[in-house]
Amino acid sequence: MIGGRVLVLGMIVLCSGHFTLLAQTCCSGGVPVSANLGLPIVEKGIWQASISYDFNRLATLKSGRSVIADGSRARTTHSVLLEVGHAITGRLSADVLLSVVRQERKITQILGEDFTSSTGVGDATVLLKYLVHQSARTNMSIGLGLKAPIGSTNKKREDGILLSADLQPGSGAWDGILWLNGSIDGFWGQASTLFASFIHSSKGTNDSYLDTQEYRFGNEWQMLVGYGRQLVLGSTLLSPSVGFRYRKAKADQINAEILPSSGGDWIFVNPGLSYAINPNFSWQANMDIPLMADIVGTQVTPTYRINAGIYFIFK
Repeated sequence: MIGGRVLVLGMIVLCSGHFTLLAQTCCSGGVPVSANLGLPIVEKGIWQASISYDFNRLATLKSGRSVIADGSRARTTHSVLLEVGHAITGRLSADVLLSVVRQERKITQILGEDFTSSTGVGDATVLLKYLVHQSARTNMSIGLGLKAPIGSTNKKREDGILLSADLQPGSGAWDGILWLNGSIDGFWGQASTLFASFIHSSKGTNDSYLDTQEYRFGNEWQMLVGYGRQLVLGSTLLSPSVGFRYRKAKADQINAEILPSSGGDWIFVNPGLSYAINPNFSWQANMDIPLMADIVGTQVTPTYRINAGIYFIFK
């Protein structure tokens, strides 16, 4: 009984907070895969997986908190994400996240448009999670992860010039990840869940950026708090949810010097919906809508993000 409740709870968390960190600035390279980690807690020996498509649109040009409405710059990131998890014991589990990324940038000028894109395999992340506490109503987990730079960092323009870091599928650096997740079942109604998660990503340095330079993305902090509810309609289980996420990113560095117009603070609202066909298979969709962006310098900042995919369990 507890295992089933935790599984459904995990599906709510998966729907609401699992794909919430693809909101990157114009200087965020590839996909920050650490944010997509965290499959539900399941029983020993169970394998599980999620496959999703993520569309992230960045078409809001801002300086600080002020919008610059000239429509001159736009960014789009398309990502296909595959995460596989295995419960090694009743408390210890491991997740692996892989991605394929397409980055697009369009700059509109008087003389015409400049369109640049790149497609390739993104970085991979491994996360070890430990269930610290579990009861009939609450659970808390902690995880440590490592992001491996398997993604490409040498994509070039048609004229042979190497693309900048924010347009490469990979980051070229090893990152360390701290992951925390907790929930309270029946917080407001019998079939409801209050959930929260925290992720800190400590970025490494790409020491071969543009062949001769060093590049380091800024460290990131993420905090998500949300509420989900289960609705039974005949034989169908729907799990609507809403979450609020705060993200803070430090400025990037190039050759150990602060890179202008990078870093900032963001607040997003994240509505989501999960449709469980059976206990082992569900569809999910969610959306990121920015409520506040206080950025450093002038950057293209997120306009909206849509994610949809499936989650399933197999032994």
